Amino acid sequence: REEREAAEKRQKHLDTVEDLKRRGFTDSKMREWTFANDNGKCPQMGMAHSYVERWEQMKEENHGLVLWGKVGTGKSYFAGCIANALMEQEIPVRMTNFALILNDLAASFEGRNEYISRLCRYPLLILDDFGMERGTEYGLEQVFNVIDSRYRSGKPLIVTTNLTLDDLHNPEDTAHSRIYDRLLSMCVPVRFTGDNFRQETAQRKMESMKKLITD
Repeated sequence: REEREAAEKRQKHLDTVEDLKRRGFTDSKMREWTFANDNGKCPQMGMAHSYVERWEQMKEENHGLVLWGKVGTGKSYFAGCIANALMEQEIPVRMTNFALILNDLAASFEGRNEYISRLCRYPLLILDDFGMERGTEYGLEQVFNVIDSRYRSGKPLIVTTNLTLDDLHNPEDTAHSRIYDRLLSMCVPVRFTGDNFRQETAQRKMESMKKLITD
């Protein structure tokens, strides 16, 4: 009986994690962004492990992160590792981006406030590729609404961005100033200084293909 109960408990856990990942990720490839799959080349990855290990304290004290640096330095992968590790502990996480949020808001039947409040119910919200969304007046207003609502929820936020810390401290106008001010009051900036992993991967693929077609 104990073996059967243990097997049922394991299966229930796996089903819960599967459901969280299905709801939490906007792209199935994010499921592969795990500590187990890490190539060890990101100098900042120890901080991701620490964030997960100290999650209760991070949540309690509302500690968020702004992951900034050049394209391809592992920011999104870092955030995905945190998301996967927490979901494997049955903690709901949502990892999305503002391009998708703005599309959802435009097509939302439930109303903007309900959609944003649903985002803010997640214990951890991750916004990937921040700063890449359309800079229209409507778009910037919605970006502010989401970040301000998250700020008022008292729950942690992790943001990845190709903007520099200088960009964030010196916004181009009042609309961006309101957004960046909220963001920096919630999140500690972490600079990503590694090599461009995507360029490395593309180079390896190119060399592999050359070898295949010339052999």
